[in-house]
Parts: sequence; structure tokens; C-alpha cells
Amino acid sequence: SARNQQGFSLPESLVAMAILSVGLVGVLAAIGHGTTSVDSARRGTTALFLAEQRIEQVKDFALSTSAGQGWAALATGSFAAEGYNAIAGSSDYRRTVTVTPVGTLKLVDVQVFYRPVAGSGGETSVTVSTQLATR
Repeated sequence: SARNQQGFSLPESLVAMAILSVGLVGVLAAIGHGTTSVDSARRGTTALFLAEQRIEQVKDFALSTSAGQGWAALATGSFAAEGYNAIAGSSDYRRTVTVTPVGTLKLVDVQVFYRPVAGSGGETSVTVSTQLATR
């Protein structure tokens, strides 16, 4: 008979659905935060790669025997600042090079700036530095 059948009452079902909804919202929020963190890490890694790439270009410039290049010509002005959309394949990045003579050495700083993940604050940067010496 219908009276002997057991099941959940309407209030019990509503409470269960409310608990499941709260849990689902928490999981979805965690997924969103995780995705943002992964994208932020990817951007930082790309910025580091671009800085290291420019350091290698500076080293090549310093060792070059081509006209207008070489150790004596190595200065901040040797490398124009690259703005957003200027680096091929990396439109969300810009970079600068600073060369500072320190005695017989030259300190090279490459700073790469990048746009943050939407809604996570202002511009972020990575700096890679090295010291170069003549051979």
C-alpha cells in the first residue's frame, strides 16, 4: 500500500539540495582560483624566458665583431625598450635592458613586464641580472 512506502519528505529533500548546492559552489570557486593560479604561473614563466632570451642577445652583442657592436658599444642605449605588442608571439609582455658599468665589468638587468590575469591587480615584472666581463 502507499502508506507503507518510505521516502524523503519535501523538507528533507530541500535541505539535502541546499547542502549539495553549497558544496558545489565551493568546488566551482576552487576550480576558478586554480585556473587563475595556473595562468599566472604561466605568465611568470614566459616573462622569465623572455628575460633570459634577452640576456643571451646582450651576450651575443658584447662578443660580436660587427660594426656598432662589441664590448665597447655595450650600453643601455644599445637595446631599445620593447613595448607591448613589440615582442613576436608575446603581445602581453614588454621588456627593458639596463647596462651599468661597474669597474671593468658591466651589470646587465633585463626587466620584463606583463599584464596580469584579469582582475588580479596591476602590471607585474620579472628581473634577470648578470655581470659581464671582457675576455
